[in-house]
Amino acid sequence: MSSSSTAPLAPETALLHVPPLEETPLRRAELRLQELLAEIDALDAEIDALGGELERFARAYEDTLSAASETVSRSERLLRRLRHLQDATSALIRLLEQPPQPPTPADARHAPAPTSPRVSTPPPPEDEDEDTEDFEDEDDALPEGERSAGADSGEGAEDEAVDLKRLRRRLARLLHPDLAQTDEERERLDGLMARVNAAYSAGDRATMELLAARVGAGEPEDTLTEDARLAHLERRIQVLSTAAHSLREQRERLRSTATARLYEEALRREAEGRNYLTETRAEMEEEVQELARDARARMRQLERAARALTSLRNKRMNTLIKSGKGRKLRVFDPVLESPLVRQGVLRLERQRATPAARELARWLEDAVTQEPWQVALTLMAFFAESAGRPPPGLDTSDAWAERYELLRELDMPEAPPFDEALTRLPRHLEPGLRVMKKKKEVHFGLQLRESELLAAVPLALQRADVAERGRSVLAVIGPQEQCKRCGEEVLLQHLLRTRGLDERHGQLCPLCAHPQKSYWLYSRTEGQEALLPHALRLGTVVEQAVRLARTSVSFQMLPEEREALTAAQLRQRFVDLYLQPYGVELAPEHVRLVQAGQVLDGEARVDRGAVTLKLAPEAGQSEAQLLELLRSRIERRFRPDPAR
Repeated sequence: MSSSSTAPLAPETALLHVPPLEETPLRRAELRLQELLAEIDALDAEIDALGGELERFARAYEDTLSAASETVSRSERLLRRLRHLQDATSALIRLLEQPPQPPTPADARHAPAPTSPRVSTPPPPEDEDEDTEDFEDEDDALPEGERSAGADSGEGAEDEAVDLKRLRRRLARLLHPDLAQTDEERERLDGLMARVNAAYSAGDRATMELLAARVGAGEPEDTLTEDARLAHLERRIQVLSTAAHSLREQRERLRSTATARLYEEALRREAEGRNYLTETRAEMEEEVQELARDARARMRQLERAARALTSLRNKRMNTLIKSGKGRKLRVFDPVLESPLVRQGVLRLERQRATPAARELARWLEDAVTQEPWQVALTLMAFFAESAGRPPPGLDTSDAWAERYELLRELDMPEAPPFDEALTRLPRHLEPGLRVMKKKKEVHFGLQLRESELLAAVPLALQRADVAERGRSVLAVIGPQEQCKRCGEEVLLQHLLRTRGLDERHGQLCPLCAHPQKSYWLYSRTEGQEALLPHALRLGTVVEQAVRLARTSVSFQMLPEEREALTAAQLRQRFVDLYLQPYGVELAPEHVRLVQAGQVLDGEARVDRGAVTLKLAPEAGQSEAQLLELLRSRIERRFRPDPAR
């Protein structure tokens, strides 16, 4: 073994310490540049990934919750409308509760002209701070530079275009394919240039500036001095630092959007084994049901308010101080003058169709196949108003809901439920108040927005499919009772059992035609009775006329009854409604029915057309004598009989 191998090691203190190479400013600049480029690439990738995730979440949100969200928004709009009506109605009630101040004669002469009866209810103020906007609309505003660019005038827009062109030319020079040393470099430059062209076409200045920041300075030439190279790197670092700061701000803006907050909540629930979208949809559906219950309750309150308005208005008008000549002074009627209450139309036959009404008629004809439920609601509103006093099936919001759901079950399976339908009303329908001037009654309910639009419905009913929808509506608005003959729970159909000599109303079971009620009316017809002309025009009620001497006596019946009508049945109607009630001693077999010159046998079918009533010689009296006897006894039907 050599001596060198056994020589002792030098002590540690005797070792030579070589200091690390000092980082030069140029080296630090190069490292900083590399860090910035790496950070920009990472930020770019992070923003792209986050943007993709948020976009996918937004699509899932839209697909899952858009319908429910729209339903909530519509329900809230309906509720705001009802709240507005309640507030305005309460104010009107308070005004009517104050004692009336009789005007002086001068005030009466200069009283303001009444407002138009067709003024519709002003729409309720929209709550600007209402939290009904979709989550995509809650993103932060644009950065200051983008806001100022969007606010510039035409001159600013021209400067922007010039800057974009200049920036594109600069990038085209820096990314020219001839500058590439290899095929890979050429492909990279081509890809970058394609991004430049796409950004230029889209007017995306931010992307173009970012690309310019990455490649704009280029690599310094090897022949440059160290100071020049350092200055070049520092300029590039400054540009890239600005770009990195801009990307960080963009990332933070993206993270602070409502979409990102919802996405974070979805991830949190997913970690707990829950589904955010499913739970949110269930919450929205529950909210819709709660809003619907609130709306129905408010509609009932408005119905009570309408009755209170009627009572207070009539009380005020009936207690007016009379002038010395016994005439009532002209006074201000808060109800008729209020834009909240629309004046109803009593005689639709005299109303001429305006251009707006004709347009609505065309809409009804088009919508009857696409949206039959909207046409059904329009017809229900029309019949409710043309009846004066709404019929039993349309006199309350609960009755509306019940009859609409019945229509939906019968022949509108695709229609929305009533509560949802209220939130999707066509533009010509609205919940509102109207007053019938002569009857002095205020009604609340679904109605046409303008009274002039009522003339559209008779025009549309001339079309067969709209008329069929009208027949369906008329069939469900009568009172509900159990038939005394067949025992079924039915909606009664109104008609005139007879008219001409006597006028006897009746309400029949639509299944077996049994007359549940038979009665006279001595006041103006309202309610279901007032809709009889529409029932005759639409064919839900048909009429058979019988000629007696110089008078025509008519019998109304259901279409099924008329198709199977025999001479014996028609004669029995005459006996039941005229001979027996008024004590006419005439044997039924002495009553003969003649049609087309032939006496009808008992079981013979009665064809369409006129029928003449003849008496047999054995009757002992003529048709004219029978007519006069019936007239006399009908006129005295409620007078005491002196013979008794």
